[in-house]
Amino acid sequence: MKKGAKPILKPTRFKYIFFVVCLLSISTLLGQETNEQAQDSTKTGVELGRLILENPDSIVAKYTYDPKTNTYVYTESVGDFNVNYPVILTPEQYYDLVEKEQMKAYFKQKADAYSGKKAGSDEARKNLLPNFYVNNNFFETIFGGNTIEVIPQGSVAMDLGILWQKMITRRFRPETEPTFLLTLISASV
Repeated sequence: MKKGAKPILKPTRFKYIFFVVCLLSISTLLGQETNEQAQDSTKTGVELGRLILENPDSIVAKYTYDPKTNTYVYTESVGDFNVNYPVILTPEQYYDLVEKEQMKAYFKQKADAYSGKKAGSDEARKNLLPNFYVNNNFFETIFGGNTIEVIPQGSVAMDLGILWQKMITRRFRPETEPTFLLTLISASV
């Protein structure tokens, strides 16, 4: 600066103005709206999915055992024409598959009996709980039969309590220090 010239802005005043201008420019940059629209969560257009239906009665599904290779072959056919490729299973895989199918059918039968929506579910409801047989003459003379039939009514409540205690004292032997106690507080039927 030349001698005798007056500074237009004092250095401290310049710092404040510079700070305010920077603050305003940052706030305007951050406050700009974007042109992006929020996307809708529902999808539009064609959705190609799978429709799973039961096989019709004309398709026969069966397992055949091949003793030469010690394998089971699962085929689905209409007459003599195979609909799908045959599935070859080892005996372990076959037994696991049969067990899963039987369990699924069993629980489906019990669920249908419990819901009561299918025809014949009244008879199936009677078999939800098994009958117990006691092979004892004394039991037969007292109760008049050897069958116990369970008919569920009401509710069962049980309260259990656990008490865990660990005392560290050198007066007792170390084997007797920790104690664990499981108690039946109350039971009602």
